[in-house]
Amino acid sequence: MHHANKNSPAPLILRAVFSAAVLLLSVFHFAPSALNAQALDQLYTAAPAIEIPLAPPPQNATVYNAAPGFNVFFVSVGQGDSEYIELPNGENVLIDGGPDSSETGGLAKFLSQKNVTRISHVVLTHPHADHYKGLQYVFSHLKVENFYDTRMDNTGTSADEALRSQAKTLGVNLVYPAPGDKLSWGPGGVEAKVFNSCPLAVSSGDGKAVNNCSITIRLAYQNASVLFVGDSQSDVEARMVETFGAELRSDVLKVGHHGSAHSSSDPFLAAVQPKRAYIEVGQNNYGHPTQSALSRLQKAGAAIFRTDLDGTLEFPEAASFGPAPLPAQ
Repeated sequence: MHHANKNSPAPLILRAVFSAAVLLLSVFHFAPSALNAQALDQLYTAAPAIEIPLAPPPQNATVYNAAPGFNVFFVSVGQGDSEYIELPNGENVLIDGGPDSSETGGLAKFLSQKNVTRISHVVLTHPHADHYKGLQYVFSHLKVENFYDTRMDNTGTSADEALRSQAKTLGVNLVYPAPGDKLSWGPGGVEAKVFNSCPLAVSSGDGKAVNNCSITIRLAYQNASVLFVGDSQSDVEARMVETFGAELRSDVLKVGHHGSAHSSSDPFLAAVQPKRAYIEVGQNNYGHPTQSALSRLQKAGAAIFRTDLDGTLEFPEAASFGPAPLPAQ
């Protein structure tokens, strides 16, 4: 847009008004011969310049300027979690695999549609079946370079240890990140920091204890940041706020524990300040996502997106402005 200055023509509005006046005069046969194109041009040149400011964007709009090559997919896998990430350096990341290990499962179909044959970094946030079963398909059909895991042993099943044994047999590089670690996910300005995990050997059959070992990672690139929290619950959220504070600030939150009442606490959301919240959830008997979690997310000002309503979701989207938050249900 070119702004007017003392040497520029007057605004189009002034031209239009004067031209309309001339037209009226000519209709009534009163247009003097002096009112010709040359006279109009002289008037335009002599008129004072008026600068019209650009209209500001809506105050509640969130503009995302993530650079090309950084894409996050919240894969629709039913009642479970799986996030696939394309990095600008050509590497890729898979966080969790959902509850289906079959070739017809949600994750397998997604990876096939995108022609994915290798994954640079696979993360198992914690050993619950709705997060690791799909990884059985991944290790059996794709080349995996690095596997990020906790040392939490879920005593309620042996399937998690079978998956870990499979990774070792394949010669995959094993990593047990600790809180505060920065992950080397290739060059190109990508930052990946760990805020929670269980890097020391521990075992439990208690669901909450297993959830609270969830590897939590903040991934940032240029003007976009996404926080992946697995199934971390409110006590771990409080510990992360106390330890890391403002470092948790992220544009996007992968909502903890499928929208459970015991995650997405007010203090945690106050630290993260998400503009968008993605809930990975399917048909379930747990009441996920709960009304209490939805209300807290809305109060925090986050637009809410759900895989059970819209299928696989992508960030950033093609549109610059995100939709308004979903109404409470």
